[in-house]
Amino acid sequence: MIPGAIDLAVKMRRLTQWVDSQRQPASLIRRQFRGGSMGHCYVTIDPGHQTSFASSNLNRVYMCGAEPGMSSASVPRMIDLFLTERVKRFFVWLSPGPDMEVARGWLDQHGLSRVQCTGYPTLCRTAHSPVFFRTDLDIREVSGDEIAGAGSNLGETAWPEYERSTGGEGFFHYMAFDGNLPVAVATLCIFEDVGYLMAAATAESHRKRGAQQALIAKRIERAEQAGCSMLVSETLYMLEHSYRNLQRAGFAEAYEKEVYEWNA
Repeated sequence: MIPGAIDLAVKMRRLTQWVDSQRQPASLIRRQFRGGSMGHCYVTIDPGHQTSFASSNLNRVYMCGAEPGMSSASVPRMIDLFLTERVKRFFVWLSPGPDMEVARGWLDQHGLSRVQCTGYPTLCRTAHSPVFFRTDLDIREVSGDEIAGAGSNLGETAWPEYERSTGGEGFFHYMAFDGNLPVAVATLCIFEDVGYLMAAATAESHRKRGAQQALIAKRIERAEQAGCSMLVSETLYMLEHSYRNLQRAGFAEAYEKEVYEWNA
């Protein structure tokens, strides 16, 4: 964990709230707690989608350690929030904050178990230098009309959030093309002084052609033009190719988010 990781984690929680307000469906229940018995945490509730995978399950609590106001009693209150909405599985995303061991103890005490199948690193880049890449694909920023028109060609490669954020303030969308065929997508979100690289995916049939590295480079260039002082991206350790590409582009791990599951 780098110096300043706690400040970055708090900013990333604010960024998550803002991104959710722009790209998530209106049916998503969003709750922000600022002090009181729940401390400072952000909660999203999605009763219609209770998958077993933390990355795709939006039933979440975002915490930064044991912030002021929180106690062991806060965790049962969190559980009650989800049970009231008939949610039987949710995840706590624990980022750096005060008294991490205390926060871990509270979660363990109330039956939450840490997800061990992979890790969830947050990486940042503060250098201002170009990223070199090699690809035979055409990489360019695209409009909402182009995104809508590419839907049938991209299929599952374009995440629903990619299209939903189209036209949102601070969002910039990119695609990689093989001729006229779109084969990869990525999004840049600018929030305060942070450029957030998100929602990247490449069609399986066109992987290993440099699309991801090129899309990273293009978004870095755009964020630096906008005056961002820091670039941030998130991935999973199991996505080794994505993790390595970010490192090649000058990103370094700032901290790992700890993910805990509650399952009724």
